[in-house]
Amino acid sequence: MFFEGTLPMNPHTEARLEKVKRMSRSARRVCFLLMVLAGLAALAVTAGTLTVPEQLTCDIAGVRQACSELPPEAVTLAVISAVGGFALVLVGLHRLSRLFGNYSRGEIFTRGSVREMRLLGYVTVAYAIFQVAMFVVALTLSANATGEWPRELRFGFSFGPFVIAFFILLFSWVMDVGAELREENELTV
Repeated sequence: MFFEGTLPMNPHTEARLEKVKRMSRSARRVCFLLMVLAGLAALAVTAGTLTVPEQLTCDIAGVRQACSELPPEAVTLAVISAVGGFALVLVGLHRLSRLFGNYSRGEIFTRGSVREMRLLGYVTVAYAIFQVAMFVVALTLSANATGEWPRELRFGFSFGPFVIAFFILLFSWVMDVGAELREENELTV
């Protein structure tokens, strides 16, 4: 733990650490709830797309069409895109849950917390790359099916996930330096 083996804490600092632990336990529960909801949503989308495609609309390369008018490959791509996106969200929530688990045990500036933070940043980058890859595959599939590129092409590339990942990775580097300093301090005390 971060504070075990170090100098005794004053009561104010100890109260703040207990508050962080409580809030982290609550945040971890919220992550688990969101994981369950995202899993159920992925199952519903998959089941709905595969069982009643004639009533659904699919968004392929930014163009909405009835799923029944699309070739089976396009519907499969829509399912892969939805399930893959949900899977990456689930992995991100799992990493976040583990990070809050570390914090709830008082492991704030530790190697384990840094690792979870870094993995969360990598998942965020993977999500952004997955979105771009699905767009390119959908666009290529659409062009191959019709023989021409779609006229109504709506894709707004978002730098948001990359910016978030950059700050998460930067913060994990700062935490890593803090963990290193803490370890060096414990060795000299």
